[in-house]
Amino acid sequence: MLGDPRVGKTSLVQRFVKDMYDERYLSTIGAKPSKKVIKVGAHNVTLMVWDLAGHSYNLHSGFFAGAKGALLVCDVTRLETLTSLESWYSAISKEAGEVPAFALANKSDLKERQFGLDELGALGFPSLMTSAKNGSNVEEAFKSLAEAVLHDNR
Repeated sequence: MLGDPRVGKTSLVQRFVKDMYDERYLSTIGAKPSKKVIKVGAHNVTLMVWDLAGHSYNLHSGFFAGAKGALLVCDVTRLETLTSLESWYSAISKEAGEVPAFALANKSDLKERQFGLDELGALGFPSLMTSAKNGSNVEEAFKSLAEAVLHDNR
């Protein structure tokens, strides 16, 4: 899980792993791993999800090594979080290579949007609008990434 502070990375992980949502903002310090087993086709896939604090690309380089995929998260109410996704992908690519990645525009339940799926898709990554609050496309995002990782021929 990569993206700027306050885009909802922790909330997306909590929604996916525990099917819960908490309105309170708790800043992630460092990294918090979570695990969930999902079914992808005939395979049981164990996802180790690393929720990384969104403060600096450079602070996380040690966590990027060995990554098999990335969910790049931005906040639809803050355009600057969209423009930083390419930098987040560049940072993980330096350590892990060009891993499969999906761009997620989180907080899609809010009306104060500054961009939509067209702008998100223009980055060149498969893209989804998500909401940790109501669960929209959260399961699909993680499952789609797991499928992409399974079919990655690197």
